[in-house]
Amino acid sequence: MAQFSRRNFLRTGLTGGALMLTPGLRAQSQSPIPSGPRGEPGRARNVIFLVSDGMSLGTLTMAERYRRRHEGRGTHWLDLYTRPDVRRALVDTASANSLVTDSAAASSAWGCGHKVNNGAINFAPDGRPHTPILPLARAAGLGTGLVSTATITHATPAGFAAQVAARADEAAIAAQYLAAGIDVLLGGGAQFFDPARRADRRDLSADYVSAGYQVVRDRQALEQAPAGSRLLGLFADSHLPYTLDHRADPALAAAVPSLAELARAALARLARQPRGFVLQIEGARIDHAAHANDIGGLLFDQLAFDDALGAAVAFAAGRDDTLVMVTTDHGNANPGLNGAGGSYGETGACFDRLAQFRRTNAWTLGGLNADSTAPQVRDRVKEATDLALAEDEIDLLRRALRKEHREGYRVRNAPIVALGQILSNYTSVGWTGTAHTTDFVELAAFGPGSENLHGLIQNTALFGVMTHALGLSQKQG
Repeated sequence: MAQFSRRNFLRTGLTGGALMLTPGLRAQSQSPIPSGPRGEPGRARNVIFLVSDGMSLGTLTMAERYRRRHEGRGTHWLDLYTRPDVRRALVDTASANSLVTDSAAASSAWGCGHKVNNGAINFAPDGRPHTPILPLARAAGLGTGLVSTATITHATPAGFAAQVAARADEAAIAAQYLAAGIDVLLGGGAQFFDPARRADRRDLSADYVSAGYQVVRDRQALEQAPAGSRLLGLFADSHLPYTLDHRADPALAAAVPSLAELARAALARLARQPRGFVLQIEGARIDHAAHANDIGGLLFDQLAFDDALGAAVAFAAGRDDTLVMVTTDHGNANPGLNGAGGSYGETGACFDRLAQFRRTNAWTLGGLNADSTAPQVRDRVKEATDLALAEDEIDLLRRALRKEHREGYRVRNAPIVALGQILSNYTSVGWTGTAHTTDFVELAAFGPGSENLHGLIQNTALFGVMTHALGLSQKQG
């Protein structure tokens, strides 16, 4: 396991040159502070970095449209664009070895300021480790935290705190968090702390307790955790439930906090840090829903993420010492609301149908199999979405369940994707595929250090923005 030594700390480095725009795959891997309006950026005490994992622009747009139609207000994200103090940029997300990044390479770019290959976390293509921002912040006396609806050891949170050659090594990541002394860890992934399921049989939860952490497993324990201790919250063996499934299951709703609740808990605890903090907050399951072409899973998890963004905006309100950045690591599947009806007049009604969705596609297919009858398929989809499928749609889904369905674009043969395509007949939401995209992505930021964010930037630049705003650049050679 790589250690966070002083040598690695100093080797990370921070470059203060001008930003290279639209470079090729192997262009500048170090993270410059982007050029822009002249004047020294302000100094930040706190950094809150929010990630809507796998969010394409269509996802952001649909969340705004839905929230305005059904809640009479806009999203916190789009609200930011009405503020004169908010800076906006497009971000190039390419990794060191691909135009299309994965979450490990993308979060590492933010975390250490270098392009790495897909699948690696803070390891250069030549095998050299780079020290990520949370150990740097911790060495400077700042509080540190990670919040995610995925396993807390997943690629995006790990990009801010760990060093592994392969993102799948979540057991090692769990141990590295302890070695790095990350103050607050809230998410899923209890399996990677359990001696019965770790290859080394290490009781990592017990080790966290011995190191002074409060370990909590449900909402009530989170609410009752002593404010002065470090905190490890593990609310599922794997990922946290999708928002749709979470709110439909009383047991889950009672036991598992929402992302906004986790964000507020982390902020309240880290706000006690005398020298400030760095916190990453990830809405992870937006990405998972996009992979599955699951519009219900996607939309309602994006709205839940937006609620967490609202918690961050509320924390920063009235302060001049907190840098807030919200972005995504990459797009995924490019969902978008297409015109519906002869004059496109029915598009709003699609959101009314989505408002009736109660379960995700994963839940729907969890109750079906290759032997499911037409009535069983019809009833299961009806229970999940309140939609009555046509006979040919039921037949298509049954053929997909039997692995007999064939489309020209083969990724659409999978049952979960076939269901997503069928639901598009009722929601008018189209998908270009089932994987990450190379699209430039949205970034909004405000607070000290955001002054020079504009135009088209590399994802690596955000490391320089954060470390410079926090004064960490002064501690590196």
